[in-house]
Formats: sequence, structure tokens, C-alpha cells
Amino acid sequence: MKVTEKQFEACEALLTVELDSDAMESAMDTAYQRLVKRTDIPGFRKGKAPRPILERFIGRERLIEESLEDVLPKACADALKEEQIQSFGRPGIEVIQNDPIIFKARVPLPPKIELGDYKTIRMSPETVEVKEDVIDSMIEHLRHEKATWEPADRPVKNGDLVTLDLESNIDGIRFINQKSAQFGIDEKSNYPAPGFSQEIIGLSRDGEKTFKLKYPDDFAKVELAGKEPEFKIKVVEIKEEKMPPADDEFAASLDVETPTFDTLRQRLTENYRKRMEHLAEEAFENNIVDQLVKMSTIEFPSNLLEMEYERLVNQQMDKWRSQMSSEAELEEFLAKVNPEELSSKLKPMAETRLKISLALGKLATSENLTVGDDEINAEIAVMLSSVPEDQRDNQMRQFDTAQAREQLHQILLSRKTLDRLKAIAMSTGDSASADLEMTAENKESTENKEEATQ
Repeated sequence: MKVTEKQFEACEALLTVELDSDAMESAMDTAYQRLVKRTDIPGFRKGKAPRPILERFIGRERLIEESLEDVLPKACADALKEEQIQSFGRPGIEVIQNDPIIFKARVPLPPKIELGDYKTIRMSPETVEVKEDVIDSMIEHLRHEKATWEPADRPVKNGDLVTLDLESNIDGIRFINQKSAQFGIDEKSNYPAPGFSQEIIGLSRDGEKTFKLKYPDDFAKVELAGKEPEFKIKVVEIKEEKMPPADDEFAASLDVETPTFDTLRQRLTENYRKRMEHLAEEAFENNIVDQLVKMSTIEFPSNLLEMEYERLVNQQMDKWRSQMSSEAELEEFLAKVNPEELSSKLKPMAETRLKISLALGKLATSENLTVGDDEINAEIAVMLSSVPEDQRDNQMRQFDTAQAREQLHQILLSRKTLDRLKAIAMSTGDSASADLEMTAENKESTENKEEATQ
């Protein structure tokens, strides 16, 4: 075996390797021993046919193919050892010539991450302002939910609930025909056709009307695009919405422990503020991580991207599966999925996620961030606190495995790394003071870890 060519591209090594004849002959003999035992050859008992006979029967190419399953992985490993290259995953191997055997190996190498000057990142979460009209809109929505519909002795207005006898056709063909059908009158609605509600407004009980409407040429339902249905309607009943007044009685009726209207408004305001603050915090975290990635140089082998892409595909599959009522429905849906469109959507997401993961991992190393057993134990205790006491022992056994603790370690380390980046971004001092604070944090963390192990 000899390496005839070696190249490096980003985080991959490309080796061209030629096998020597002795190694190939030995591999072919081993392949012959396997194949002859499972091949029926006329005139010979199974396992007794000489190698030349077997080669003529199955073809030399088949024997070479079988032998390569053994020789290629070993030859590739030997080539990496000789060139002192450490593979970051399984190499891809492609045979480019059979006589002699020459193959190319694409060897993934460890990622290369050079962080930018992340201590210059300065950013803060956006200040959340709760506007009164937003809370007014929430209260209005709750009042609509508690509203009743009562008969109205007047012409139809926007917002009414109207019962109609309806007949319609498109070019003489029956379209929508219903007796006592209820329609919510909404000037913005396109149902059952654009402009339908406007035609009803102003009619009184027992009022009749015949009119034509037209669907836009770019209407979402292609079979209706550009069509002109004719409608004939009769108003059977008109109902108007009666909303409860915004008072204490209304607040108490919501069953959410709001005995007064002021209490309701206060609770809605606080909940909305918390939700907006959470969204602002998420946006802040995403922005500072985006800044970190943009200012850094990140290279990685293609196998890492493929692994991340596969994870995203599996997550998408799980999501689709949860939305389907059966495997048959899932298979029917998947038959319509365009693999190229799926790849064009998920590949960029996979690359972004991978860069974020690598950048944060490098940041954790640069900042000497660690997670001790005491922190993992504390996290487990928090998680168990919400578990019923009679189930805690069983749950604890699931947490107390090497795999589960490693997952918690990664979660806590990611959390700690993000917290560190947030502290840097929100710092008002210079980078030296930030370094000093970090040194103190590391010292305290080390001391806590030493105390926990004593």
C-alpha cells in the first residue's frame, strides 16, 4: 500500500492510495473462502470448487468486489496512520481503478474555529412596552367569546349573524344551494365569494335579492378563478351580537380568579408583558449568537453537515408523523414531498445550526467554562421536584445514567455559555473588566467543584 497523492481542502484530506498485489491477493483469497461456501456450482459440492472455477462462474469482478469489503477499510486506516492523519469520522472511499486497485479516500478532519473579538459585542434586549390598546383588544376578544346572539328587527349590518335561504349557479350549473344557512356578515370576507357580505348588508328580514359576483382570475381555488356565480338569497333571520359590559361581573365570569375588572386587566397586562419579555430575550440571544458567528471563521467537514441535516430531516419526519392519522396517510403525503425542495429548505438551516454549535463550543473552551457533577445533580433535583414522590425513584434511575448525565452536561454547558455571551454583550465596561469578572467566576466555579469532591 502506498499513498500516491495527498491534498487538503478545508477540513478534509483527499488521499489517493494504491494497493500492493500481495495485499490484494490475500484479500481475494479470503473473499474466495467466503463465497465458495455459499455458492452452488454444478459438479462441485458447496465449498469445494477451486478458486479458478469459482472466478469463472461468478466473474472476477464479483470476487474483487467481495475482497474490497475487507481490504479497503484496513488499507485506508493504514494510509491514515502512515500519513499521521486523524480522521474525524468515517472516511468516504471510492475505487477509481481495479488493476492495480487504486482508491480515493475523502477523510474528514476536525473543525477549525477562530472566534472573532466577541468581547466587543454590545447589545441589550429591547425594552418591552405594554400599550393600552393591545390590552383593550384582548378584553374585546374575551367579550366576543362571552357574547350572545339575539334577534334584531332592523336591516343587516356588518358583524351580524344572518340566516339565509341560498340558491346559486355558475353558467347554469348548481353551485351552493342551502336552506337556513348561517353566514357571519364580514365586509373583509371572501366567502362564499368576494363581495357577498356587501350584497347582504342593508337587507331586512324576508328581503330577497339576486346578484352576480366574480372570482378574481388569480383566486386560490383554480376551479373558481375568473368564474361569475349568480346568487339568489332570502333573509330568514337577523341576529346581532350582544357583548357583556366590561365590568366586575364579566371579569368574574371568566373563571380565571379575576374577581374584579381591574384584576383582569392587571393580569392580562402582566401576562402579556412576560410573553413580550420572553420574545425579546429570545431575539436578543439570537442576535448576539448571530454576531458571534458572523465575526468568526468556521470550517467543518461535510460529514458534520450531513449529520445535522439528517437530524433536521428526522425531526421534520416526526412532526409530519404526529400530524397524520395513520402510516398510510403519512406515506401518501411523503409521496408528494419534493426531495430537492426539502433539501433547499433544511440544508441552510443545518449549516446555521452547525455553525452556532461550533462557535458556542469554542467560546466555552475559550472562556474555560465547565459543568461539575454538583450542577448536574442540582438540575436533576429541580427536574424531580415536579415528579410525584412515588415515581421519583424510577425517574432518578433514568437520569442517573452516563448518557442522561452527558445530555444534561451539554444542556447546562450551552446555557452557561449563552449566559456568558449575554453578560459580555450587556457589559458597559471594557473587555479587561469583563476578563476580570470571568476570572472571578472561573475561580468560584473551581472552588465549588473542589468542595463538592472533598
